[in-house]
Amino acid sequence: MKVIKYAASVALAIVGFNLVAVPALAQESAYADLDACTTGEQRRLAVKGAAIGLFSGLGGALLTGNKEKAGKAALLGAAGGLAAGWATAYYTAVDTCTKQNPNWITASSLVRDPGKSLAQVKKEHNYKANQGVLVHLQDVSVPVSVRPGERLAIDTTYDVLTPTDAEAPVVFERKLFVTTDGTEVEIQIPNEARIERTVEAGRSVEKLSFPVSAEAPAGAVYRVIMSASAGGKSPVTMTKNVTVS
Repeated sequence: MKVIKYAASVALAIVGFNLVAVPALAQESAYADLDACTTGEQRRLAVKGAAIGLFSGLGGALLTGNKEKAGKAALLGAAGGLAAGWATAYYTAVDTCTKQNPNWITASSLVRDPGKSLAQVKKEHNYKANQGVLVHLQDVSVPVSVRPGERLAIDTTYDVLTPTDAEAPVVFERKLFVTTDGTEVEIQIPNEARIERTVEAGRSVEKLSFPVSAEAPAGAVYRVIMSASAGGKSPVTMTKNVTVS
């Protein structure tokens, strides 16, 4: 029983330390309310992961009848459970909090680019009316690097062409991945992951941004995938990488 109490107390100490010391590898929420919600969810899930690891390791080792081995197994199980819990806690927390409070999601803006007329855009793509509705993804502009705590800005330029030069519904999709220590995971982007908008023909620029964690480790790489589709055609896609410096 003493072994169990000791292992449990050390495991809780590990949890308390790591909640402060382990780098958050994903971006923080866009607003203070979402950040507070996400932090609470992170801690709950991380503690849960450590507790599951603790008792899984302890239970297996006690079957051998070796108390010393049981204590060590419990600590290893707690540490392993904490690592697994922390690795997924942020992503699950953001998803949970934004589903509960959709108004916390960072909105994007889509504005017409005055630098190109519709006639110029049509000529650039050699567009013909019999091609139907087309979407061209011209560029995804991101910084080469971003510092922890900064906002990562993404400017995406789209050309929309229609047979009658009328506006058309366009589906925009975004995906976000983060790589650290050679492992890449998809994370919940704190913006609309998928949204349909009615867009006028011509060139438009979508602007969105999200905050990067103040504790994001140097060398972590964010991979942004932007895509758009219209007229029942396959999406056009572009990918860009941003490194935390």
